[in-house]
Amino acid sequence: MVEKFFYIDDITARELLMRIKEMNPSTRGGDKRAYLIDDYAVLAASKLKLRNVTTRDDDLVYYDELIRTLMDLYNWGIAVVPVLGYCCDLSSEDGCGYIIQRRAKGEELFDDAVMKAYYVWAQENPENVYFYPNTVDAKSYILERTKFVAEVPQKHYDKFVKDIMAIADHDILIDFIGKSNFFYDDSCGFQFIDLDSHTDYKYGLCKSRADGRLWALLGCFTPCHLDVGTQAFQMRALDRKAMSEFQRDELKQLKQDNMTVFEKCMCAVRNYGFSHDEINKALADLKIYGNEADGSTDSVI
Repeated sequence: MVEKFFYIDDITARELLMRIKEMNPSTRGGDKRAYLIDDYAVLAASKLKLRNVTTRDDDLVYYDELIRTLMDLYNWGIAVVPVLGYCCDLSSEDGCGYIIQRRAKGEELFDDAVMKAYYVWAQENPENVYFYPNTVDAKSYILERTKFVAEVPQKHYDKFVKDIMAIADHDILIDFIGKSNFFYDDSCGFQFIDLDSHTDYKYGLCKSRADGRLWALLGCFTPCHLDVGTQAFQMRALDRKAMSEFQRDELKQLKQDNMTVFEKCMCAVRNYGFSHDEINKALADLKIYGNEADGSTDSVI
């Protein structure tokens, strides 16, 4: 394998790679499995040569540039989780190997492996659910975690919007579909993981750069639960049939806490000078669970 260790010494990196041979992965995604060791995360990856899902990066030049940019952003105070190095089997078709990165602080914004019990896509396509089995009670989790997120201080929501725009300004693609792509910690707020691709513009696949302000307007509502809405956000929508398992008082609590999250997200975008028209245009693409797109508080339950 070809080794490239940017921000970690060779001895530590190789020790981490040896240790995972005796471990079971903690979590997995579509093409990665995560091993958590002390302050590090080692990702076993099968598509290191692919950027933005399909763009070939056989010599990993784009990925090398991305790694350096992530560290720059991290040093500037943007809450990205930097990649420290990787090794890759260049003879494999899509690039099998390992990525070493800092371990995100805190816990997932919402753990998709648990939340899948209430996601529309997981109910409609159970054969495509790739998470490891878990024994967490999903109903208790969504209630407790939503209450926790509702109590996050406003300053962290404000920084979330600021960081989205900073990342977008550097043509790095943010995957807003999975809520597990974001972590939260009391000390540093929301953090971004799984940043492994630039935008289409960076690769010359489109003529215009993505609108960072629009990213911020749509992405800042990621902490909210979505009702079934447009196809673009269907992956994050809550399934009404699954939600019918909740008692009326549980639904009332969920709606109330989610409304608090929604209001903090709204406050964050207003704090950064987004106009009423800009916000309404973004909300037209979203349905927040318990709210209509116009921001009214009428229950959809």
